[in-house]
Amino acid sequence: MISREEVHRLAKLARIDVPEEEEGKLQKDLEAILGYVEKLKEVDISDVPEMTHAIEARNVFRADEVNPPAGGGGDDKNILLTDQFPEEEAGYLKVKGVFGS
Repeated sequence: MISREEVHRLAKLARIDVPEEEEGKLQKDLEAILGYVEKLKEVDISDVPEMTHAIEARNVFRADEVNPPAGGGGDDKNILLTDQFPEEEAGYLKVKGVFGS
């Protein structure tokens, strides 16, 4: 049984204002909720698997394969539009700097 003092304490913790005329109803509602929780504790759930979602969700995995570009050629540079990078240094494509010096 939940006392009026416990209803006041819960209302204070929840930072809600419960008018006096609603305290009795709230007290009965809380008792009903806790009674239902106690009833649920009686259910044997030892054979029920744990679940993390209401619906079964699975990741879809695929093999990590490298596919050659549509234009052919196995050179990685051909994948990029190398005409947009006119300069090259030590095998790397140079781009215009974004920070001023």
